[in-house]
Amino acid sequence: MRLKTLEIKGFKSFADKTVLHFDEGVTGVIGPNGCGKSNIIDSIRWVIGEHKISNLRSENQAGLVFNGSRTRSASGMAEVSLTFENTKNVLPTEFTTVTVTRKFYKNGDSEYRLNDVVCRLKDIHNLFMDTGVSTDSYAIIELGMVDDIIKDKENSRRRMLEQAAGISIYKTRKKEAKAKLDATEGDLNRIEDLLFEINNNLKTLESQAKKAERYYEIKKEYKDLSIELAKAALEGFNLDFKDLTDQQQLETDKKLLLEAEIAKDEAAVENDKLHFVAKERELQVLQKSFNELVATIRTKENDKNLATQQLTYLRERERNLSDFLNNAEGQLSGLTESIAFTESQSIEEQEVFESMQDELETLKEMVEDKKEGFNQKKQVLENLRRDQQQWQRQQFEAEKKVAVADTSVQNLVRSIQQVQEEKTSRQEQIQQLEGEKEILQETIETRKEELAEMIRFQEETKGKILATQSDIEQLRDTLVDENRKLDSKKNEFDLLKSLVDSLEGYPESIKFLKKNTDWNNKAPILSDVFFCKEEYRTCVENFLEPYLNYYVVNNTEEAIQAIHLLDLNKKGKANFFILDQFNHQSGSLFTPPGTTPALSVVELDEKYKGLGNYLLGKVFIADDIASLDFTQFPDKDVLVLEKTGKMHRGKYSISGGSVGLFEGKKLGRAKNLEKLEAEIKSLDAIVAQLREQIQQKHNEVLGYNGQLNENNINQARERVNQLNNQLFGLQNRIENFHHLIESADKRLAEMQTSLDTNQTSIADVRDELETLNDRVNELFDAIVNAERLASEAEQQFNQSNIQFNNQNLQHTRQQSKVQGLKQELEFKRKQLTDLHTQVESNKLQLTDTVANIAAAEDKLGSADDGLLELFRKKEEEEKALNEKDQEYYNFRNHLQELETNLRGKIRSREQVEQQLNVVKDKVNELKLHLASMKERLSVEFKVNLDEIIDEARTSTLPADELQGSAERMKKRLENMGEINPTAIEAFTEMKKRYEFILEQKTDLVNAKDSLMATIQEVETTANQKFLDTFNQVKENFIRVFKALFTEEDQCDMILSDPANLADTGIEIIAKPKGKRPAAITQLSGGEKTLTATALLFAIYLIKPAPFCILDEVDAPLDDANVGKFTNMIRKFSDNSQFIIVTHNKQTMAAVDVIYGVTMQEPGVSKLVPVDFRSLN
Repeated sequence: MRLKTLEIKGFKSFADKTVLHFDEGVTGVIGPNGCGKSNIIDSIRWVIGEHKISNLRSENQAGLVFNGSRTRSASGMAEVSLTFENTKNVLPTEFTTVTVTRKFYKNGDSEYRLNDVVCRLKDIHNLFMDTGVSTDSYAIIELGMVDDIIKDKENSRRRMLEQAAGISIYKTRKKEAKAKLDATEGDLNRIEDLLFEINNNLKTLESQAKKAERYYEIKKEYKDLSIELAKAALEGFNLDFKDLTDQQQLETDKKLLLEAEIAKDEAAVENDKLHFVAKERELQVLQKSFNELVATIRTKENDKNLATQQLTYLRERERNLSDFLNNAEGQLSGLTESIAFTESQSIEEQEVFESMQDELETLKEMVEDKKEGFNQKKQVLENLRRDQQQWQRQQFEAEKKVAVADTSVQNLVRSIQQVQEEKTSRQEQIQQLEGEKEILQETIETRKEELAEMIRFQEETKGKILATQSDIEQLRDTLVDENRKLDSKKNEFDLLKSLVDSLEGYPESIKFLKKNTDWNNKAPILSDVFFCKEEYRTCVENFLEPYLNYYVVNNTEEAIQAIHLLDLNKKGKANFFILDQFNHQSGSLFTPPGTTPALSVVELDEKYKGLGNYLLGKVFIADDIASLDFTQFPDKDVLVLEKTGKMHRGKYSISGGSVGLFEGKKLGRAKNLEKLEAEIKSLDAIVAQLREQIQQKHNEVLGYNGQLNENNINQARERVNQLNNQLFGLQNRIENFHHLIESADKRLAEMQTSLDTNQTSIADVRDELETLNDRVNELFDAIVNAERLASEAEQQFNQSNIQFNNQNLQHTRQQSKVQGLKQELEFKRKQLTDLHTQVESNKLQLTDTVANIAAAEDKLGSADDGLLELFRKKEEEEKALNEKDQEYYNFRNHLQELETNLRGKIRSREQVEQQLNVVKDKVNELKLHLASMKERLSVEFKVNLDEIIDEARTSTLPADELQGSAERMKKRLENMGEINPTAIEAFTEMKKRYEFILEQKTDLVNAKDSLMATIQEVETTANQKFLDTFNQVKENFIRVFKALFTEEDQCDMILSDPANLADTGIEIIAKPKGKRPAAITQLSGGEKTLTATALLFAIYLIKPAPFCILDEVDAPLDDANVGKFTNMIRKFSDNSQFIIVTHNKQTMAAVDVIYGVTMQEPGVSKLVPVDFRSLN
């Protein structure tokens, strides 16, 4: 698999569509800070499914869309596409080219696409699973991630190895299996609860089904009586209906007569209204004309006021213009005189300026002559000084050579002495370190023995902990079972108690007496007197079924009192056993062979023994009735019950049938409550004891954990490691000292040779220095004489220059004075011209103003004449308007009288309609009664009244007797209480559901066992693959680490918890030569980067990712290490593509293709590609 192209559009700073082509080899991405290089890496992370927004350096998804710049509007969508060549079928798809696309719209919508087909994020994850490509894989490494690997942040080392081992699919399968296991256990718990609930509901439904059957029998009789009653009620209906129909016709005729009169009057009123509207329109026309005339008068008055104001303004303007013209003649005369004076003054000053100009030219020529003489002497002086500096430099160099040679000789002598002293000191230190090394080796052996003993004790303690924890698990399982039993018993107790308290399944009369305080409501029901063993309860209850609802009272008075209460409150009937009427005679003395006396399997209080003999004295129980020979029974009244409850038989009769699922549950409820309460107390005690035992075992585990003292073992290991590090350090120091001694011998020989050479060269340099000193002294005398001549020439030049500057200053002042006079003359001439122009203009305006005043006076006179005519016309129209208004109001009063008469007739019609509605209501009541009867028969009995209305009655009973019989039947139905009409069908369905859920429970138990086996298998396989990968990576890491550092450097990888491969961490040991860091976090930035790089390439040797992105990882490296880094990348680029974001020039030189990221336009990133492979 090979990365082919990356297309970016609207993502972060890439506003335009940008395409990066990734060929085989190494691709570099460069550019200044802030240009958008890292946005390329972010786009790759984003398109392969990164959803943690902080990893994309943004605050929210909308921040990933290009937000616009000064010259561009914001984009509405971010889109990134990544294309792979799948030639080796690494990706699980049949396509040879695979394109993954991700889009995000600013409205919050997003989508993923595979080859332009919409897909899910899960499909993207499945596509790249175990390929080494993911948002957190070792395919994308940033500088910050190097620190994460070194610090093992969020277990990053293990995560990288898991990806290399290809166990992501196993972890996914394990996670899915655990989720399914949790769901299965939840389903099992729900099924247990459901079974318990269904079990309880089945008990109730069986009782309701029996009650429903009795209810339907009584309801059929009630239906027949109700139909007969309906037929009797229909006999008098027709006569009442005819009377009401005749009255309705009479009231209808009255209504029609009134409606005719009302229509006639309404027509007359409408006709008068038309005349009224015409008069109203005439009045409106006169009113409108009058209003327009008034508006015209107001307009004329306004025009007159405006003309008066305009005349006042024109007269004021005439005065102002005349005043200005009178004053202008004096101003013109003054300006003319001032111009003549300024012209004469300007001519005089111009003559003075020209005279000063000639003197200035003469002085300027003299300054130029003096300056030329001074420059010639200055040049001679400069030449002498340059020669002097050149000879002085040669003199200085010679002196420096002598001084350096002298110093070098002295330093060499001192260095030789120091090296000899250091050599002696190193030899003494080597002897001392060898002694320390022997002592340290003995100490290490002692510490290792102590550590081994501590580990042995720890393993024994762990064994005890495991054994105790196993006991705890067994106790917890037992506790769960006992809790389940306890919950079951409590639920059964609550259900049974609610049935006993509510008397569920008993008639209304029994419930009434039980709650009535006017009677001995403590008297028991027969079902609460007897208690029977579970195996016999069904057959005994079936036999006693007719008597189970009987009250057991002490005497006849109690029974009669109860009967009176039932009759008084109309609560039905009840049956009673009277205890003082029974004797304590024993039952049958003969027990048929193969049977058991029923009295022997029931429990009774002493006071109820006589009742028991009466009911069960001649009753026996057999396992199989068919096997008994009843001809041999001496007592013909003996009754035998089959133990299953399916039948019972006397000598001359037999009865039986199917057994209900909940038969046998009514007998002995009160006694059963007591037994359940005792069992609950016993189970509570067992649960408390189990919890106490679990707590004791837990305390034992805590005690063992206290003995483990893992810290002591870690400290002991740390001490051994520290001692080993000290030993390693001592060995390094000894070797370093030997190297230093060898180096000292070489240096001594080199320094002695240099000393001999320096002493020979010093004499030659001293001769050269004397010659140079003589030449420098000669140049010094020549320079002193040249400086004197130059100074004299400079003084003469300065004096001439001062005279010239003074004259030039006076010349400039005179020039400014002449220029000022000229400007003043020009200004005054302009003022004179402007004043002439304004005088002419004002004369013209004065003429216009006089003409306008005459026109305004004429306009004002004509306005007064027009207003007089308009006021006269207003008086005439106002009089006509008042006459028309009076006529309008007289006609309106006539129309109101007609409408009042019409409303009286309408009220009469409404009274007739009310009477008609009363008759209609009575007719409707008859129809409603008929409909009610029809609806009641239809709703209650599904009978259509229309079908039986013509049928003859089946009895001659009057309606009153039929009504009484129907009410009694209805009362019986009400006394039975509410029934469940679907109880029979629901009971059958619920029983089927109960059996179906039992089958589901079995399937879930099997599924749970299968899931646990799957989890164990997946965990075993994943752990083995992880361990194999770790061992390979460990070997590769050591080899790559020494390649990046030196062969003498030490490194290792170890598992922090080898016994727990599923969760163990990975520790890295790295010790460059000459260093003893306590942890790899103490390494330098470059060493950390090389260590992380070694781990990355160790993984690549096992499972190379299709591509690797390195974002400024080389930043902490120096030039030497950058070379190692790029060589390693070049080596691995045969199997993987590398994309490197860098600022390092040496790294840039190692790539095949470079993409330069620029921001020619602020805020918008662009790419400039360069292919170095074509520049050979």
